[in-house]
Amino acid sequence: MSTQSIRLEAPFRAKWIISGREDLTWFIGSSLVSYAVLALMASGFPLTPLYLIWLVGIDGPHVLATVTRTYFDVQERRRLGGLLWIVIPAMMMGPIMVAGKAGTLFYVIANGWLHYHIAKQHFGFVMLYKHKAGDRDRFDFVLDRWFLLASLMLPYARFMLYNFTRMPNLDRVLLPAYALLVAVFLVRQVQKWRAGALLNAPKLMLLGVVVPLQWLAFQQAGYSDGLLRAGVALGLFHSFQYHRLMWFHNRNRYAGTEGYGLAGALARKFVYYFSAAVLLNLVLEVLPTRLMPNAYLSAALWGIPFTHYILDSKIWRVRGNKELAAALKL
Repeated sequence: MSTQSIRLEAPFRAKWIISGREDLTWFIGSSLVSYAVLALMASGFPLTPLYLIWLVGIDGPHVLATVTRTYFDVQERRRLGGLLWIVIPAMMMGPIMVAGKAGTLFYVIANGWLHYHIAKQHFGFVMLYKHKAGDRDRFDFVLDRWFLLASLMLPYARFMLYNFTRMPNLDRVLLPAYALLVAVFLVRQVQKWRAGALLNAPKLMLLGVVVPLQWLAFQQAGYSDGLLRAGVALGLFHSFQYHRLMWFHNRNRYAGTEGYGLAGALARKFVYYFSAAVLLNLVLEVLPTRLMPNAYLSAALWGIPFTHYILDSKIWRVRGNKELAAALKL
């Protein structure tokens, strides 16, 4: 087996982001952790220990890991400029809405943004696999985009409609429309196979694990803490992917080089990078909510994930960023 590709019988093509072993372990196979957590919760295993592991050791640190290649990177600070100050208005949004008696709306927005961010990350991986495979067909790009975003956002939308609105009958429209989209996607894959076109195996494997995971997570979320249960399960897969991609980037970009500041120092060893992310999460998110619990502070701290969502939408754009393309081996 090559470290860069796995031989598959035609008509499949396997072009990996890091290598076959690494991609299958972290970008695709780590979904098994989320499936296992769903099984544990379904069997009656208490949510609290799973939540604490997720919050302190995996998901929380992934949010702060963004700091290692933005605020800690001298050159990236120069490139992003004033955007790095977005954290201030992001942290003000929640308290202002809570004070204005719009706390429920704020948390609907926050959770919606969270799940859209997860969906966009998965689409980002799809795009990396498409780029690696030279898959540039415009129709496939549009179809892949809408199939994935619909598959990941529709379960969340149905959960919100059933629990927070009086419009459950929208299923009569949403599910047939989604079924049609799924049919179009599957027919397109069969059409390409029959035409002898090479199918993008890593992309299809990623779709094959993440789409059922999303539907199962929200199907099981029929509890009072349903959003949290779904968030823990889905966030684990999302976070494992992110940590591996971030370390791949940081190691390639910063290790053995000068002029990047603290980002370069943390890229010397994985333990430095991960310890910094865990420590930042403890200091900035976990300890404040435990030491000074109140509605305004809890809402304000959502500004840190919001900043993560905004910066992520900028720092992972390969087009026009030669350093990023080089760091991702594109």
